[in-house]
Amino acid sequence: MPALIGRYEHALDAKNRVFVPARYRELLAAEQGRHFILSIGLDRCLYLFLPSQWEQLLTSRQEEFRLKDKRKQRAVRRVLFSNAVEAPVDEQGRILIPQELKGYAGLRKRIVMAGSGTRAELWDDALFAKEHAPAMNLFRKMSADVDL
Repeated sequence: MPALIGRYEHALDAKNRVFVPARYRELLAAEQGRHFILSIGLDRCLYLFLPSQWEQLLTSRQEEFRLKDKRKQRAVRRVLFSNAVEAPVDEQGRILIPQELKGYAGLRKRIVMAGSGTRAELWDDALFAKEHAPAMNLFRKMSADVDL
């Protein structure tokens, strides 16, 4: 399965559209997809999935939604899936970010699209910088214990 990797910075236009990197669009075309899936993510970002990755989430990754408290499990699934939208790519390589998703992630003008393997994450640039610095520190600390 293809991985979404890399970090890209783009501007959100006046109509709430953002450019999708050519590499991501090539992966979408390779699997003959017509649209990405966009949903809310954890930590106030948005998740962008290829159709195959979304399908994988629905099928073989169900254990990630298994909680002892079934009411909490249903709530998590309901939030993720009810906030998911199809995000077709226009002729200029952009997708539309619905207003409610834009508000959830606090997206303003500058967007960071960060590959995260099975998905990409869309962040407001200031929030990404705030979240990324502690993550880099953790990465450095883990280097003594992890061999990649």
